[in-house]
Amino acid sequence: MKYFLIFSLFVITSCASSKYSYSYFVDCEKKFSEFSDLSSCALKEIQAQCNDITNCQNENNRFVDVMKRLQIMLENKEISDNEAMFRYYNLIDFEESKYNTIRSMDFSNYHYYPNNYFVRGMPSCYFSKTGFCY
Repeated sequence: MKYFLIFSLFVITSCASSKYSYSYFVDCEKKFSEFSDLSSCALKEIQAQCNDITNCQNENNRFVDVMKRLQIMLENKEISDNEAMFRYYNLIDFEESKYNTIRSMDFSNYHYYPNNYFVRGMPSCYFSKTGFCY
């Protein structure tokens, strides 16, 4: 019984999900006030985290690509640090609001369909096995 408990705790903690990619940037935001330092810090933390994981999704997602692109634009002097921070704040606000919206979504008033989508209210069409609407 003792070994089963230890094994189950190990499985539960090893399958814990990692942080979202924008969370690394928010953590580095507390340390740095300039975008170049902030993005370098976050990208290094993401890279260090992804070295331990074989299938890391934080390194190759769209948000991280946009942050890398902002850093390149800043290095090429296409935008100023203030412009980069402004764009960064807009993206972070969007990501946090998206996360909060998904977290507070209530599916109790939705009808579930087998194709993995939800419809609110009364469905307008019922399908038979032949695919015709009646």
